[in-house]
Amino acid sequence: MQRLIEFDQALKTLLVSIDPCVDATKLNLSECLGRIIAEDVTSLIDIPGFDNSQVDGYAARASEVFVGKEFDVSQRIPAGSNPTSLEKGTVARIFTGAEPPSGSDCIIMQEDVKIIGDQKVELLKSVEVGENIRKRACDLKTGEVFFKKGRQLSPSDIGLCASAGKVSMQVYEKITVGVFSTGDELKQPGEKLERGQLFDSNRPMIVNCVKNMGINCIDFGCLPDRLEPTMKALRRASEKVDAIITCGGVSVGEEDHLKDAVKEIGELKLWKINMKPGKPFAFGKLGKSAYLGLPGNPVSAWVTFSLLCRPFILKLNGKELGDTLFTMARTNFDYENINSRREFLRVTIDSKGNLQLYERQNSQILSSICFCDGLIEVAPKQIIKAGDNVKFYNFSSIG
Repeated sequence: MQRLIEFDQALKTLLVSIDPCVDATKLNLSECLGRIIAEDVTSLIDIPGFDNSQVDGYAARASEVFVGKEFDVSQRIPAGSNPTSLEKGTVARIFTGAEPPSGSDCIIMQEDVKIIGDQKVELLKSVEVGENIRKRACDLKTGEVFFKKGRQLSPSDIGLCASAGKVSMQVYEKITVGVFSTGDELKQPGEKLERGQLFDSNRPMIVNCVKNMGINCIDFGCLPDRLEPTMKALRRASEKVDAIITCGGVSVGEEDHLKDAVKEIGELKLWKINMKPGKPFAFGKLGKSAYLGLPGNPVSAWVTFSLLCRPFILKLNGKELGDTLFTMARTNFDYENINSRREFLRVTIDSKGNLQLYERQNSQILSSICFCDGLIEVAPKQIIKAGDNVKFYNFSSIG
């Protein structure tokens, strides 16, 4: 019997096999959402470029301020204006983002004064030097590297790049991934189902998982349960894409020809992982393309894609991966893994932020992925008690 590969070793095998050689291109900043940057990014300016008020209030000298004192309001400073020096014994009305006048060293929040007439206020609370003032370059300094090469840009990243004066970015070209499903029993939604047939759900799911990562994807359709047509389709696809994903057909059934097809026209480097769900997973090479074979059960396909394919594809496209895919979280249930396989259990997050075991763990119940919040990793023979911290893979991070 072939020895099963442990999950950690399988992931390592996938990632160390990658030698990213993706070309880079320059894009306008507005086109860079989800793209992976191909160079370190530095700020062109100090952010902020000047001291400014972080509240609406009154600029003052802290040495002149004490509770109950009344001040004349000597000037009004909206954001974007150029203030004059602060007159002694006065305060200046100032708004969020505006530059404080020279001579001032603190901002009194407007909630902490009592307005007396049109141009006078009374202080209701003491204030310290520097209070409510954002100092120049407190966010970024000119020339400071704030993003390293290999980062995938989020909307907030785009905002920071814009504030740093970036007009365009060097980003990696998108790689292309092709997706097949397999099996004569599969029909497309809208077609008539005969006895023993089912709708193809894995392929549209995985195609959209790839697209959701910001990667180009080609839907190659469904492979028949025959060796020669399968080899022909895989060979043709390998000339068009950087990676091929198949759904189903990597088990040990007599009609599952993918393993033989891959070995015939390419190289099979990994097959079968000691994990549940997701045991029948394959990895190899088809010409210039990487090959990733997912199980046929929907949950197994989703789990292996999220935990193995997703980091592989992102790294292949030049992304620098973090040290781990998981965080530690607390359970509110007891569980014992009596199996010799590493388990990935579906869980929800309760109102207190603890993890609750989802009751339906069958690998064919795709709805469980829709209604859960993540997976926990449970080692073979591991016993979990309520209150234990476990490895938690949040769907918002891996999905």
